[in-house]
Amino acid sequence: MGASADTDEIVSGHVLEILLNKLQNMQHKFLELQYELHEQREAMVHYQATQERTSADLLWAMQRLDKRLNLLEQDIGRNLSVVQDRSVQILSQQTACANRDKLRDKLFDYTPALSPDCRTPASPKTAPLAPHLSCKDVRSNVSGTYLIRVSSESEPFAVYCEQQQFDGGWLVIQYRYDGSLDFNRNWTEYRNGFGDIKKEFWIGLERLHQLTTASSGQWELIVELKSFSGMYKYARYNGFKIGGESEQYRLKTLGKYSGTAGDSMANHRGMKFSTTDQDNDDSTLHCAEKWESAWWYNGCYHANLNGRYLNGNDGKSMNWYHFDNDHQGLSYSRMMIRPV
Repeated sequence: MGASADTDEIVSGHVLEILLNKLQNMQHKFLELQYELHEQREAMVHYQATQERTSADLLWAMQRLDKRLNLLEQDIGRNLSVVQDRSVQILSQQTACANRDKLRDKLFDYTPALSPDCRTPASPKTAPLAPHLSCKDVRSNVSGTYLIRVSSESEPFAVYCEQQQFDGGWLVIQYRYDGSLDFNRNWTEYRNGFGDIKKEFWIGLERLHQLTTASSGQWELIVELKSFSGMYKYARYNGFKIGGESEQYRLKTLGKYSGTAGDSMANHRGMKFSTTDQDNDDSTLHCAEKWESAWWYNGCYHANLNGRYLNGNDGKSMNWYHFDNDHQGLSYSRMMIRPV
């Protein structure tokens, strides 16, 4: 009886040892499977991250290509416009040579120069592209630099034409977008204009006077604005005209307002232009000097688009009061005119 009990204990102990060994093996296998699963999860996360980066890189490359294609399309359109203008000139020259005793064709109010033998067109140096009376007369829908002539007696000059926004035909008279140009200038500079028409610039009061009083009739004004947070608004006036220097370039006509930016120009209707060295406002202050700017100040302003390029609620900033009922500086301003 005692021997049998000992044998049973030995067998039970052996079985238990076998079971423990199997349990340990199973636990080891389970840990191996857990580790393998962890590695597979990490590999999957890495793969997804790689795919996301690849997709982002592909999207960036596509956007960059699309932008380059748009620029190429604009260049092609501009070149086609130039070729078209040149073709019109050559045709006009041939017509003039064939009809010496008749009036020459005055397309765009311009007579192309002819070579002495009246057989071939003169060189480009003596036969520039025919100027237009306004951007509205430009046949191309490509925005860019074009020649404008106010009248048949005046010299042509280069302007920037916006040919897509608001149905096109707009002549840009003021442009600000990065603060690279100082607009705190004197009377002479504001009269003559300053800057680069492809960058930040002011067209000049004298030119603005000549344009808005030309025989082409009434002009309208659009002001485009953008905040530093990216909010875009605009103000449109269906009439715009300024007087000459003898009137201190008075804002003689400002038509009816429409748009989204609010009517901040109404306060300046009929006002003379002021600069830091010419105080023509209706205030006891010298508004241009106080706000370090130049404008058609009243007493002093609701619009100050030639102010400092500042991101802050500051009276010296480039701002449009009714944009958000404060003097918060704007990141973008563009003023454009067009014949009605």
